Amino acid sequence: MEGKGMVCVTCGTGFVASWLIMRLLEQGYTVRTTVRSKPTEGKQGIGYLTDLPGARERLQIFHADLDRPDSFNEAIEGSISSLKGIKGFKIGSLSSKKLLECGFKFNYEEKGLVCVTGGTGFVASWLIMRLLEHGYTVRTTIRSSPGHKLPHKPTKSGEKLQVFNADLDDPDSFNEAIGGCMGVFHLAFPLDFAEREPEEVITKRAVDGTLGVLRACVNAKTVKRVVCASSQATVIYGGDGDEKVADESSWTSIDYYRSLNRFGTSYLVAKNKTERAALGFAEQYGLDLVFLIPPLIVGPFICPRIPESIRWALSLIFGEKRLYHLLVKLNVVHTDDVAMAYIFLLESPHAKGRYICSWEEISINEMSDFLSARYPEFQTPTKDSLKDIKGFKMRSLSPKKLLDCGFKFEHGLVDMLATTILFELILEREREMEGERGRVCVTGGTGYLASWLIMKLLEQGYLVNTTVRPHPGGSERLQIFYADLSDPSGFAAAIKGCIGVFHVATPLPLDFGKGEPEEVVIERAINGTLGILRACLNSKTVKRVVYTSSASAVVFNDSGEEMMDESYWSNVDYLKASNLSLRPYFISKTLTEKRALEFAEEHGLDLVTLIPTYILGPFICPNMPASVLASLAMVLGNREQYGSLIETSMVHIDDVARAHIFLLQNPEAKGRYICSSHMITIEEMSKFLSAKFPEYPIPTYLKDVKGSKSSDVSSKKLLDSGFKFRYGLDEMFDEPFNAARKRCLNPIQ
Repeated sequence: MEGKGMVCVTCGTGFVASWLIMRLLEQGYTVRTTVRSKPTEGKQGIGYLTDLPGARERLQIFHADLDRPDSFNEAIEGSISSLKGIKGFKIGSLSSKKLLECGFKFNYEEKGLVCVTGGTGFVASWLIMRLLEHGYTVRTTIRSSPGHKLPHKPTKSGEKLQVFNADLDDPDSFNEAIGGCMGVFHLAFPLDFAEREPEEVITKRAVDGTLGVLRACVNAKTVKRVVCASSQATVIYGGDGDEKVADESSWTSIDYYRSLNRFGTSYLVAKNKTERAALGFAEQYGLDLVFLIPPLIVGPFICPRIPESIRWALSLIFGEKRLYHLLVKLNVVHTDDVAMAYIFLLESPHAKGRYICSWEEISINEMSDFLSARYPEFQTPTKDSLKDIKGFKMRSLSPKKLLDCGFKFEHGLVDMLATTILFELILEREREMEGERGRVCVTGGTGYLASWLIMKLLEQGYLVNTTVRPHPGGSERLQIFYADLSDPSGFAAAIKGCIGVFHVATPLPLDFGKGEPEEVVIERAINGTLGILRACLNSKTVKRVVYTSSASAVVFNDSGEEMMDESYWSNVDYLKASNLSLRPYFISKTLTEKRALEFAEEHGLDLVTLIPTYILGPFICPNMPASVLASLAMVLGNREQYGSLIETSMVHIDDVARAHIFLLQNPEAKGRYICSSHMITIEEMSKFLSAKFPEYPIPTYLKDVKGSKSSDVSSKKLLDSGFKFRYGLDEMFDEPFNAARKRCLNPIQ
């Protein structure tokens, strides 16, 4: 989407202003907005704004108040417009005449319930989008087989879009979707250009399926009109020369087309017989049925794969010579004009019969000239090289009947090809990016950090393998393997074929003290990690391993330093002599990281370690993470954990996940990287929580709390590499606190 500049909306939390912000983001603007109180993203704050599509990239929130007019300066500076959302009073009646005369149209009417069959298709998916925008509630049918999924479900469409499973092989399966609808768009059709099935089978499926849909419309008693998709294949092949113009009275000669020995005969026959059978059925049963007859449809698309008609139209750019004969003479129309014509025919009270929907005609030579002039960066074939291409006799198409009804085409050839090329280039780039990113493995996938990391990797287009201790799950781009650190060989299958591995799995503090000596658990962690690194070497595909260490591998020593960097290590003897409750876990993390780095150096493995501090923030794992519980100790009244909060270095979960991905992608990354954004004392935390959650009695007298002070750690190396932290203390505490309330964890009273 092209950026339209930066605007500012004041009073962004208001009723109208918040809706305006949503619309501005949808239209490509970067939006600044002002709020009176300090912004927070919880449900009681501005979460409904920050969750808007595009908000993370293009919404900036500023603190400003009318009592201090100068406070708006920062938000407004650099904006192309300021949109004030401050409330006023309604006095008397108002006229919108001037606004209407400028061409504005109010669009808030609920237009009723309609059904679109074949919702995953090129035109159907675009039509659904347009119907929703026009105020319709839409039901659509899709085949239940794998790979047939709705390509586009507009954000927050909610119950305005309902999806049903139905198949032309089972015509009765459409009954539920059509029941109660006032209009039906029947676009579902069996496509088999490769003619894998006999012509009779395809034709029977198309005819029986369509008649089944029409019976459902008759039986529904609510359907006022059906608009059915036909094709130029039903009108253009008459065998009577190129010069004749086809109108709605024209029909293709099937015998003539068979004589051409062209591919797609079964499609053409099925289209012709289906349309004739449907018109006969409608006349017999008094059903209001209209057919739309488009030619080659070209333009933008929201389905996941490039439509076949677009591949044909761009065959000169793609160099697909086998398709050149289809371009000798082309009738074309824009995607959006077709969608709008469907809606027009549903709404037009006098629509009847067949309607050709074609707007441009172009020859292969004209196409070559057009593409060469507008897109010189592509090697388009010249007219001389195309002079021997032979096509077939076909009629031109006249949209006169549709135009005479009042319909207007909005898009010409430039729009058709320009948007089509743009969409294909975007898709191609996405395919390239996905290929570049490839498959990665995350060990310990059910953990707090690992589960969030998996989500971020999937968002960025990676294919993800993850390992879990045996329990099921799965998804299209997420493959789950069962593996345990006690059997390192179990990780080999998950790592095979991956370009990167995130080793997050580790024995947790709760794994210690379960009847096994701590030395056994520590040895398991070390051997498990080394086994994973061996699997990475043996795979021959892994380019880098990112190992999740812990600040506990850095800060526990007797150096006396107040600030430590990656050159510092925890002293195992110092830890053994301490009375720290998590001592075995700290020793395990320290020894495992050291052994992993030694192994990598010895075997030439590209290994980077990330060293996060206390991790806070939202979570998608089922149980509240221990670090989150500890961070809320003063809210929840867990006094036994106060000692661990004397001095706390912390970082947001999303920053940690992003840092993992950053280190995988950064070609210069090497060695250890500390990841910590904030340091806070228990006194500072008390003040912060008291101000943030005044409804809870946060303890303020903390002088008697005993605990060990730890050194602060520096993230300078990570920051110098180009990484940037995104989150502050507000974000770290908001979502854990809300989650605690949802899970009925009792705050202190």
